[in-house]
Amino acid sequence: MPVPSILQKPLPLVAIAEQYWDLTAIPRARAFAVLAKNCSNELEREKLIEFSRYEGQEELFAYANRPRRTILEVLLDFPHATKSLTLEALFELFQPIKPRAFSIASAMESGKLQILVAVIEYKTKLSVPRRGLCSHWLKDLQPGNMVNAWVRKSTFQLPADNKTPLVMIGPGTGLAPFRGILQERELSETPTSAPLVLFFGCRSSTADFHCEEDLKRMEQSGMLQLFCAFSRDQPEKVYVQHLIKKEGMLLKKLLIENGGYVLVSGSSKNMPQAVKEALIEAIGDAQHIEKMIQTNRYQEETWA
Repeated sequence: MPVPSILQKPLPLVAIAEQYWDLTAIPRARAFAVLAKNCSNELEREKLIEFSRYEGQEELFAYANRPRRTILEVLLDFPHATKSLTLEALFELFQPIKPRAFSIASAMESGKLQILVAVIEYKTKLSVPRRGLCSHWLKDLQPGNMVNAWVRKSTFQLPADNKTPLVMIGPGTGLAPFRGILQERELSETPTSAPLVLFFGCRSSTADFHCEEDLKRMEQSGMLQLFCAFSRDQPEKVYVQHLIKKEGMLLKKLLIENGGYVLVSGSSKNMPQAVKEALIEAIGDAQHIEKMIQTNRYQEETWA
């Protein structure tokens, strides 16, 4: 394995801990084997070996994954093993910080590269506060700070013909790639007359309506048909799939009669399946949706 560039010069251990190791990561089974290796305490060693073996993966999941226990918290739970760690073992124990991928939320022609980031804050099942490592780092940046980044091609493949209808479904920060697509169309010297439809969802019209000004401007110009689901603005929760089910006539015309594309972006948890089921109900044709998937006219860009 090549040595990462950050480690190709002498560095204090504290700098490696701050810039290279992910101290908030949930440890894998391998980490417990490393901890067990030189542990002199019999009780700790037995438990560590149990977590490191295939037979102990259910117990490991209950201990580490379900409560989202970090590697630092594990070290506190096994003090005898922690005291026995060597410098070499630290590099086996701690995972490097993984790059985070974000969809670009702006057009190339705009001269800026913008992203849409949710600042992650939550509590674990044990009510321990957690913060997103990358999102909070980005939040704390100041103008002029440098960010190491690179650009890779989007997974979305747009139709070659700009007159092909696009139905975009992006709740929350899933809006990001669609803002970029819409900006591209808006700034184009040959604007398209193709129907552009966006289903967007968030908690409240007054709290997290991302890019509201841009979307409303595009809607008012007639370029975009916008449907917004604000889940907390009324007693009954409303999500994008509820709005999709109500627009059967429009969606049949765009997807069946006019050969439109569906692009879905956002959380990979429950949303994509709920959206797919809503589209099937809206157009009343499950086979057509499956055919769209097979011919790449139905695409998803989702993340955990």
